[in-house]
Formats: sequence, C-alpha cells, structure tokens
Amino acid sequence: MVRISPDVGRNRIIILWSGAPTSVEAVTAERELREALSRLRPPIDVLSDIRELETMETFPAEDFRRLNAALSAFGLKKIVRVVGRRALAAVHMERLSRQVPGHTAHLAFSLDEAEQVFGK
Repeated sequence: MVRISPDVGRNRIIILWSGAPTSVEAVTAERELREALSRLRPPIDVLSDIRELETMETFPAEDFRRLNAALSAFGLKKIVRVVGRRALAAVHMERLSRQVPGHTAHLAFSLDEAEQVFGK
C-alpha cells in the first residue's frame, strides 16, 4: 500500500509505504500526490515512512521514478525516510531513488528522529 497526504502546517508530504505495493496502487498514489501538492507551496519536505514496507519488487521502478520526479519538479527541501528495522526495503528504495536526479534522502529509524532531521 502507498498512501500520500499533505501536512499543510509543516508544508510537507507524508508518504506511508506498507506491504508489497503494486502498479495498481501507483495510480492512486499519483492522484493523491497531485492533490497533496495542490495544497502546499514549493519547496517542500518529504517524510517517507517505510517501517511497514515488506518489498518494493512488486512496485514498478518506472512508477517510483515518476512519483519522485513529480516531487523533484515541484521543489524539494529535505527528504527523510523512516526505515525502522526494514534495512532491506530501505536499500531497495535507496537504489530506486538514485535513479531520480536530485532525489537523496536522509535515513531515520523513528518518527522522532525524522523530526530532528527536519529540524522542526
């Protein structure tokens, strides 16, 4: 599953990844991303929570690149990926992220640590 929502007060996109997301879910994620971006102003922070992600192998790399290219085109300040204990999923997502120019993420092991990285 992929869920994307805006945190308007913090001018931030929150992306929750769980299970084994598929290309079908990418369609919903793209719609949610467009709606969320319409409520924010560039540049934004991105909090990507992958603590419940099992695998990215079922989510096409092209869909992932398209989502991240849209974020980059909107304007990014900082990306923080909350990985918890999902080291393998974090490595896979990091490999996919490297394919999107200018898309690098800080890693955090908890939401509290992520907030410290954002500095808010």
